[in-house]
Amino acid sequence: MQAVWAKAIAAGTPPLTSAEVVNKVLSQDSSNGTFLKNVGIAECSYRSRSSSEDVFHSQLAAEKECSTALQTQMDVLKKDNERTKSDFLMLKS
Repeated sequence: MQAVWAKAIAAGTPPLTSAEVVNKVLSQDSSNGTFLKNVGIAECSYRSRSSSEDVFHSQLAAEKECSTALQTQMDVLKKDNERTKSDFLMLKS
């Protein structure tokens, strides 16, 4: 490994950092998403989540569901409002 670094420095190019090497390998070998599966890693997480992170993710998921429900209700109310406006304009004329 040191020989590779010495050659890179002699050639005038800085050697790649470990992170750059991993990024290069992952970008080449994971184009179809199998690299991490092949090495036994299902997700790109290299550490397990703590219980507080689990609680946070659960709360976030619940808030997303609530937000989606509220958006659906808003859409229904907007349609009702438009219908009411058009009905009012028809009655007014």
